[in-house]
Order: sequence, then structure tokens, then C-alpha cells
Amino acid sequence: MSRLHLLLLCSALPLVACGEDGPSGPVRGYVVSEASVPTSNPQATEFGLDLNGDKVVDNQLGAVLAALSSQGFKVQDAVTTAIKEGSIILLVEFQAGNLASGAAGLAVKLGDAPMPAACSSTTDMVCGHHLDGNGSFAVAAGSPQNAAVEGKIVGGTFNGGPGDIALEIALGGTTPIQLDLIGARAKASGITEAGIDSLVVGGALPIDDLNTKVIPAIYAQIAPLVSADCPGTVPPDCGCATGSTGRTILNLFDAVPKDCKITVDEIANNTLIKSLLAPDVTIEGKMALSLGLKVKTVKATIRP
Repeated sequence: MSRLHLLLLCSALPLVACGEDGPSGPVRGYVVSEASVPTSNPQATEFGLDLNGDKVVDNQLGAVLAALSSQGFKVQDAVTTAIKEGSIILLVEFQAGNLASGAAGLAVKLGDAPMPAACSSTTDMVCGHHLDGNGSFAVAAGSPQNAAVEGKIVGGTFNGGPGDIALEIALGGTTPIQLDLIGARAKASGITEAGIDSLVVGGALPIDDLNTKVIPAIYAQIAPLVSADCPGTVPPDCGCATGSTGRTILNLFDAVPKDCKITVDEIANNTLIKSLLAPDVTIEGKMALSLGLKVKTVKATIRP
């Protein structure tokens, strides 16, 4: 084949087909041991990534979580508890021949059936046993099987994407809300056999998913908190315990005329939420809302 023919062939094929090696080497398994959601605007920037190439960090949903935290929602506490109790298990597979440089790929899967169990018993509830670096996990039956986001490690830092990544977070309780992110990217540093010290994952949530999946899931999580903390039916106090999460939720979402209850429509049409949840990026031709989180992982065995 002539040099000209080779150049023409390379122009029509992906780079990997023309000598640009993709990820190779061992696939290392990790489990997320800590997850940080933004609780302030500086953290929303710190935990975000540029999703559309305009040199601006995208993390609008992260800013929403920060705003909710300022209103008294203990979002970080809910996520931390869910991870320790095993309600949220995020598994990370990282493939690279060299952890300091070269091609690499990263995939996130939803996990299940931790060994050892997350908590020692139902009475003392000492949890987090599965996060000691020796845990074994199955991939959850409903976990998306997204392809790894590929990229390169330069100077010990991996940058990869775009691709699809599924994450889970919790808001009012420990029941996870699944977020299927498109145009996702990842940035990892401190990568060793024992774990990844810092992994920032960013992606975009299509507006259709936000309206049909996320907001109803948010309602399902916070409605029981209102019932538990605010048993009354007479506004304005609704029988809420002072300083309770239920009171915070009613103050934010119970629209006039107040009736000591919240609905999906009240959440979706809340002025603050509508302004914060406006689409901020266009990914794959879809209007979407950006999100970025920061996690830390430890070594794990991912069972077939």
C-alpha cells in the first residue's frame, strides 16, 4: 500500500485504527468510598468539568445542590450515609498499562451484594465495612453497561471522555436517585493500585430525564420527611418540629395557598428550582443540565 493510500485510509478511520493505541493492560477495580456534592458555589466550580469545550466549568445541578444545602437540606449527609450503609454502591473500573502515563479508560457501574456486608447488624448499625479496600461486589442487575470513557494519563492525571456515565445520589433519605449522564467526562489524580484519591466526574442530564425521573424521585424522597416531621394540617407551622428537615421542605416548596403538603408540581414549578434547573448546555443535540461530583475510591474486587 502506498503512503498516499495509507494517509487516505487513516483520514477515514478512528485514530486507534491508525497506530493510536487505546487503553490496554490490567483492569483495576475500585469502589467509591467517599462522595462529595457541592455545598457552596466554589465547590460547584471545583467539582465541575468543561463539557462542551467552551473553556467554562459546567456544573449547574451542582449549584442547585449547593443552594439546597444553604436552605437546610443535608444533601452531603444523605450521600455520605447512603454510601456507608451500602444504599449507594458505585464501582469504578480503570484500565491502563501504566498509572503514570499513557492511554486509559474509566467505566462506572452500579454495585450490589457487598462482601462483607456494609453494616455489622441492624441494632448497632456500624457501617462501612465494605469500604476497607478488601471488599467484593457484584454488578447490580439493572446497572447500565456503558462503554468506558477513554483518554490519557499525563503526569499522573487522567482526563477522559466524552461518553455516558451513570451515577447515583441521595437527597432527603438514603434511597438512591439514578442519574444517566451524557457527554460525560472524568478527571482522576492520585491513581494507585490501592485507590483513586480524587476523581471528578461531570456530565449532562437531559431535561426530559430531569422532569420525568429526577423530580418525581426527589418528591418520593422528601414527601415522607414532611409527613414524619410535620404531622399537622394547619399552616403556617403545620405541627413541624423546630429545625426539622420537614419544616425546611415546606418553607421552600409548599405554595400558596399553603396546605402543609407538597406535590411534584410544586417542586417542578418552584421559582427557585425553575431558575436553577434551566438547561445550561447542549449535548448531542439535547438541552441538558450539567452536573459534577468529586469522589474517592478504594480497591475492590468486582465479581463477574
